Amino acid sequence: MEKRLIIATVMSVLVLLIFSYFFQTPLLTKKEPEKEIAAEKPVEDKKAVASEEKLPAKKAKQAPLPSEKEIIIETDLYKAILTNRGGVIKAWELKKYKNNEKSQVQLIPQADEIIYPLSLDIEGADLNDKIFAADKNNISLSKDMVKDTIALSYADSKGIKVEKRLTFYNDTYKIDIDLSAEGIDKPILFSIGSDFGIVDKTATGYGSHIGSVASVDGKVKKDLPKKAGEALQYQGKIAWAATEDKYFIASIIPKNKIDEVVVRKEEKERFNTLIKFAKADKLKETIVLYAGPKEYSRLESFRIGLEETIPLGWFWFIGLPLFHLMKWLYKILGNYGIAIILITALIKVIFSPLTHKSYKSMKEMQKLQPKITALQKKFKDDKQKLNIEMMNLYKTHKVNPVSGCLPMVIQIPVFIALYNVLSYAIELRHAPFFWWIQDLAAMDPYYILPVVMGISMLIQQWMTPTAPTADPIQSKMMLLMPVIFTFMFLSFPSGLVLYWLVNNVLSIAQQTVTNKYLSPPAPTEA
Repeated sequence: MEKRLIIATVMSVLVLLIFSYFFQTPLLTKKEPEKEIAAEKPVEDKKAVASEEKLPAKKAKQAPLPSEKEIIIETDLYKAILTNRGGVIKAWELKKYKNNEKSQVQLIPQADEIIYPLSLDIEGADLNDKIFAADKNNISLSKDMVKDTIALSYADSKGIKVEKRLTFYNDTYKIDIDLSAEGIDKPILFSIGSDFGIVDKTATGYGSHIGSVASVDGKVKKDLPKKAGEALQYQGKIAWAATEDKYFIASIIPKNKIDEVVVRKEEKERFNTLIKFAKADKLKETIVLYAGPKEYSRLESFRIGLEETIPLGWFWFIGLPLFHLMKWLYKILGNYGIAIILITALIKVIFSPLTHKSYKSMKEMQKLQPKITALQKKFKDDKQKLNIEMMNLYKTHKVNPVSGCLPMVIQIPVFIALYNVLSYAIELRHAPFFWWIQDLAAMDPYYILPVVMGISMLIQQWMTPTAPTADPIQSKMMLLMPVIFTFMFLSFPSGLVLYWLVNNVLSIAQQTVTNKYLSPPAPTEA
């Protein structure tokens, strides 16, 4: 029974991971005809509706116009490049983060035919090719000058007036945008740009999402159009809309109520997210744009649920305190690997009374082995009677066969919570430990940690008292457990493998002490 429970527990973990992977995969909603979108009919039940909506013209690379100029924005956190052609952002480089090629992270794709952030999509008017007047040439922020504002404005003879007033800050990745427009009798769509915030499209896997995402009526929507040229529309209470990958995000946060969010799929698997303002002769809107890393504290500071883009999973209430503890230890130690080791030791100390009780229970079960073997032989043809007699035997000797598995069952939520923290916390990205482990968020490149972890599991299994079983398949299954776990952990983050390895080593140490002070199983006559 004890071994069955262990097998069931391990299988439950696998089911949880597999189920979560498929459960979190968004399903596309049914595509509506193009003419219904053109007529702008309301979306029923505030659900996403797919359409073959025509995309705006791409911004192909062109020779700069004589009056076109670039405006450099420098802060301690990033370097941005604006252009007065369309009044848009054409580059956004993070200074504190590097990509896998060890160059600075670029949040805006440096490619042809993309739509730049802050572009305006207005039917019948292409303002993104117009030259905007800028009241500043460059902005350089520091601790002495923490914020500054630049105004980009356009006006024509037809009475159209547009102004984008951007306020930049030195100590944050957000910018405040005051958007005003006059003389436009069509709806205005404000664009986040092509793949803005998407750095790595290969970082897929359990819980990962790459593309557009939005908070609608308090729920995070991650549906994506299937084909280039398609679009999804969300109507409801829009808290924010964004484009994201595993570690980075670019999000539009409207201050006032907006009509809807539009998610478009472009050519070359790019995504563009837009927020839609109803047509008005005079438009005045305030928007916050956050473009940077998914640092939990920064996202949470907006108080709108933007931190939910970090998938901490079902056991977030366990993972979040562990994450904060890990960051606090890092400030003291300067190494996340050592912080993980100390957290593992702390968890082991917390669970040590339970583990000690578990070992004692398994010892008692081992003492009963001759009697259980005798019962199995006596009632080998009557399983029901065998179970009844075994339960009576456990009751007589005050032994709980389930208590041996209890510590493992309790630690499963901790394991899953740490898995999510170590997999998705950007603080662990490219964080070195020692020697060959230079990224605790990535798998061990030489598989050394998983193999050593598997060996530690074999040692632990050899030392653990075992209860008798009549099923040879169960015995073989238990022998295969270290092998199965080793293969599972080959692709897991190094930080998680380090946690499990240290946990095993501490368990071996605790078991050695327990075995030394507990009396050996006394021979018992059947």
